[in-house]
Amino acid sequence: MASKRAAVLLLAMAGAACGGGDEADPAAAAGASSGDASLELPVVEQDTQADSVEPDNDVQLTRETFSYSGGTRDPFASLFNLALAGPEIHDLELVGIYLDPDHPGNSVALLRERTTGRPHKLRAGDQLGRARVTQIRRTDIVFTIEDFGFERQETITLPKREEGTP
Repeated sequence: MASKRAAVLLLAMAGAACGGGDEADPAAAAGASSGDASLELPVVEQDTQADSVEPDNDVQLTRETFSYSGGTRDPFASLFNLALAGPEIHDLELVGIYLDPDHPGNSVALLRERTTGRPHKLRAGDQLGRARVTQIRRTDIVFTIEDFGFERQETITLPKREEGTP
């Protein structure tokens, strides 16, 4: 009988903890299911004091700041200088090439920035931001780009002519 009473008490407490069913009093539900009306459970009221606690306004937050002076570099400063960078290669469009086969130094490539429409006339050896013109060929231009001590090459090719275009 004691183990039955403990099981009913455990079920009633589990029902009260999870919100129970439609019945308002878990003690009445436990008494009705076991047939023993002498078993009463204590009713636990919710603590309303936790909801009415006001925040402490005396706390002041301070932000820690750093300054880098002397010989070391600021580790959060960008290594990339946007003012000297110039346009990116993918923002350039090759418009035309004047190729001088007798004197390759006289060859000129005409490029236009896609975003601003600004034109650029470049010869072999000219610098455009981080990119240097390495070679001007019949249908394309080759750039050497310096990125943080490493060099890579990019090529821009003339778009193919449509039929009927002079």
